[in-house]
Amino acid sequence: GCFVWTGFDYRGEPTPYGWPCINSHFGIMDMCGFPKDSYYYYQAWWSDKPVLHIFPHWNWPGKEGQEIEVWCHSNCQRVELFLNGQSQGAQEMQPNGHLVWKVKYEPGTLLARGIRDGKELTDKVETTDPPAAIELVPEQRKIAADGADVSLVTMRIVDSKGRLVPIADNEVSFGVRGPGNIIGVGNGDPSSHEPDKASQRKAFNGLCMAVIQAGRDAGEIEVTATSPGLKPASVKIQAERR
Repeated sequence: GCFVWTGFDYRGEPTPYGWPCINSHFGIMDMCGFPKDSYYYYQAWWSDKPVLHIFPHWNWPGKEGQEIEVWCHSNCQRVELFLNGQSQGAQEMQPNGHLVWKVKYEPGTLLARGIRDGKELTDKVETTDPPAAIELVPEQRKIAADGADVSLVTMRIVDSKGRLVPIADNEVSFGVRGPGNIIGVGNGDPSSHEPDKASQRKAFNGLCMAVIQAGRDAGEIEVTATSPGLKPASVKIQAERR
C-alpha cells in the first residue's frame, strides 16, 4: 500500500524548507492543480493506464557537457533513452520503481521509447527557443451565469513553435470583458509571495493561472493575457442561464 500527504500543496508546513518558502511540498499536484512529476509515478503503478514520463525539462543553458540526471516514471516493461538520436541505454523497469540515466547535456531532443505488452510508447522533452507568445487554455468554455461558477484558465508561455518554455517566468497581466471577474491568480510556486487576489502573476515553470467567475448576467466573457515582448492571447467563455 501507499499513503500520500497530500493530493494538493497547501499554505504552511514548508518542511523541510524554510523562508521564503511558504507552502507544503507534499502534494501530488501544486496549488494550481498542475501535476508534478510524481503524479505520473502514482498513475503508472496505481492505474491501468499506460504511462511513460521523462523529466526534467531539457533547457539547461550554460551546462553543456555537464551530467543531468534524467528520471523516468513508467509502467512499461523496458525503456530506452535517446539524446538527439543516440541511445543512452535501455533499462528494465522494476515494479513500483523508476529509472535513472545520467546524460551529458547538449541542446536538442531527449526521447524515451518504452514497450508495454508489445506496444510502443514514447515521451520527449526538447530544448525550446526563447518565449514568444502566450496561450490560454480554459478548463471550461461554458459556465453557469449564477454569480458563483468558475473556469480555471491556464496560461502557457510558448516559443515560436508552440512549445511550452519550462524556464519562463514572465509576468502576465490578465483582463476580463463581459459578465465575469478575475477572483484569483496563481502559479504553483511554493516560494511565491505575490498576492493571489490580483490581475497579474509571474509564470512558474512557464505556467500560471487565472480563476474567472461568472456574474449573474448571461453573455460572453473574454479573457485576455498580455506580457511585454510576447504575443498576447485571448479566450472566450460563455456564461449561460441554467
